[in-house]
Amino acid sequence: MSARPAGPRSARSPPPESLKNATCSAGTCTGTFAGTHLRLLAWNGKFASADKVVDARLTGDIAVLKNGTLTWAYAPVTPSYAASLSGASPTTTSLWIARLTP
Repeated sequence: MSARPAGPRSARSPPPESLKNATCSAGTCTGTFAGTHLRLLAWNGKFASADKVVDARLTGDIAVLKNGTLTWAYAPVTPSYAASLSGASPTTTSLWIARLTP
């Protein structure tokens, strides 16, 4: 089973993530992180591409370069969804820059 959030999202919402072997109960899903889904939208809001799944977790702002490349900063960690989140955040000392080219 794979789980992905459904429904409308605002322009500031993070991209949806998916889980492998997901188990959901009371609105909380646990499983193995399977990637973040990105999709290109046309100016009119219609989908212009299929999902592109990247193995990074995206948070914060995404910048668009002149050539259409999407760029964002991220911490190089794989989120664990093996159990419900306890409120504690993982720590890291690295910040990477990712690019998704058209």
